[in-house]
Amino acid sequence: MSTLPPILDDLDHAEPEESTLLLRYFYADIDAQLAAAQLRQADIPSFITSSNSQTILPMGQGWIGLHVHESQARAAIEVLKEADLWEEAAPTLPSDTWKQIIRTVLILLLLIFGRILLGLLGII
Repeated sequence: MSTLPPILDDLDHAEPEESTLLLRYFYADIDAQLAAAQLRQADIPSFITSSNSQTILPMGQGWIGLHVHESQARAAIEVLKEADLWEEAAPTLPSDTWKQIIRTVLILLLLIFGRILLGLLGII
């Protein structure tokens, strides 16, 4: 007999002693629900977080998380790949590269605004 209230009996849930892993973020709730349904079909328990954020901020970017047990992460990825619901992470630039890009953009903006200011003052 389940210790969960009757309303929760049919939902996927994690046992407290099992650690979970954020498998991936989705941009739309329907995509997260489809992925969770695929995992449920493969007997892999999962849960979705932040699906209500799409109601509040419909243009939000990737806030809907799909979580699984750490022990089942590899199997879950394979299931999602087979269902064409898995995207490999895009390569990211190292933080030093981002710092250089931001520094360069700020210098360019300062030069542009300085030129405009000097033009307005009649110096150029």
